[in-house]
Amino acid sequence: MSKKILVIGGGIAGLSAGCYAQMNGYDSEIFEMNAIAGGLCTGWKRQGYTFDGCLHWLVGSHPSSSYYALWEEIGAVQGKKMVTYDYFTKVIDEAGRTFTVYTDPDRFREEMLTIAPEDKKQIKRIVKDIKVLMKNEMPPEFTFRDMIPALRSILMIYKYRQPIRELAEKFTNPVLREFFINGLDWGETCSAFLLWTLALMASKKAGYPVGGSLEFVEPIVGRYHKLGGSIHYKSKVTGILVEHDRAVGIRLSDGSEYRGDVIISAADGHTTIFNWLQGKYTSQAVVEAYSSYILFPPLVYVSLGVDGDYSQEPCNQNIAIKRPFSIGPDEIRYLYYRIYNMDPTMAPPGKTVFTLMITTNFDYWQALKNNRKAYVAEKKRIADAVIDNLNELYPGFTNQVEVVDVATPNTFVRYTGNWKGSYEGWLMDRKSMRQRNLMTLPGLSNFYMVGHWVAPGGGLPSGLITGRMAVKKICKKDRKKFVTSKP
Repeated sequence: MSKKILVIGGGIAGLSAGCYAQMNGYDSEIFEMNAIAGGLCTGWKRQGYTFDGCLHWLVGSHPSSSYYALWEEIGAVQGKKMVTYDYFTKVIDEAGRTFTVYTDPDRFREEMLTIAPEDKKQIKRIVKDIKVLMKNEMPPEFTFRDMIPALRSILMIYKYRQPIRELAEKFTNPVLREFFINGLDWGETCSAFLLWTLALMASKKAGYPVGGSLEFVEPIVGRYHKLGGSIHYKSKVTGILVEHDRAVGIRLSDGSEYRGDVIISAADGHTTIFNWLQGKYTSQAVVEAYSSYILFPPLVYVSLGVDGDYSQEPCNQNIAIKRPFSIGPDEIRYLYYRIYNMDPTMAPPGKTVFTLMITTNFDYWQALKNNRKAYVAEKKRIADAVIDNLNELYPGFTNQVEVVDVATPNTFVRYTGNWKGSYEGWLMDRKSMRQRNLMTLPGLSNFYMVGHWVAPGGGLPSGLITGRMAVKKICKKDRKKFVTSKP
């Protein structure tokens, strides 16, 4: 009789774990608190528009990438049309000057040299290292066999472990310094993470799958079902059952209980460890992570359905706005927005979807949680400020907006349970990049954690890879050969 594996969470990590469990002869069930699978890899439809909450690019979008083969195993990329990028983003500063972060390293070098020829030495050094990263892909799993060919890229992580703003300080030209920050800065994230992204895009290994998140998740769910797995929707877990320091099952919000031989949590890490397991199984590494690691910041996510053709506009821009506004303690002076003109499936013909990611303060939104009137009013105020500023750039824009949707950190918590509204777990910074094992908990057997709470840097690959790794560990413990297949 095959072992029963219960998976908490139907996001990419949970679906990955489920697929590989089925491939290896285990009987698995996934418990998802929402009505659809995907977790943070999701989208929603409003009056003919599709608003995407996740996919900007996919690591492993080209067959030449070692990640592509893994996406194939869970049925995610077969038949997908991938759009590649000529640039990462375009920046417009307060003076109206523009700067393009080209994905082609030579064009990126020339763009920077045009602004700051005096920084030629540093510019060439950075571009040279991007080319090194292009040739030496980071391995999906850090096995000894994979480490040797990837050694140069691994060394690059340590070379560029500083955040972008510190790397930018090496430029003497203040204009280039500010452009570099506004084009690539991601808080405390290691510069290596951003340079690696540029390298992936340059080598066509980080394209965008047409159809976005909803259409990306659908075939993975289909793959899981065809392998014999089952998903329980609207099934919110409220506890993990433990007997003699062994995970033996889960309890749902309706009081029902399910028993299994192995439990995998692909859900929020903080909730899993400190709520469902009551903080009984921790270690110095776990405590350090949840007390001192930096999170991807929570977001106000503004989506707009616009009755206008913006097919000739840059799809990614970060602009200094004419009318700055505040959200709680934060003043918003730049708006990063995405125009989905590369994906005709997102809007009716002649119309366009705009999405804007604005980092925000979690405590501010928590304070509004129980004041519905103030909460709704604040969302409207922010949307109006965003539309007003886009109208400055695109005259007549205000009258073209047909649909407005605003998601806040409270929305993220409600639909995904992510701690403090973080959309990707831990940032990859100097501290978290040295993290030790967070996939298992000391003193608790038959239990694994997967997803971005065990893999700093987040993103869809972390879900794919950690779900796969958990099943490999289970197979090793059961003295079974880990096997995979492709549909």
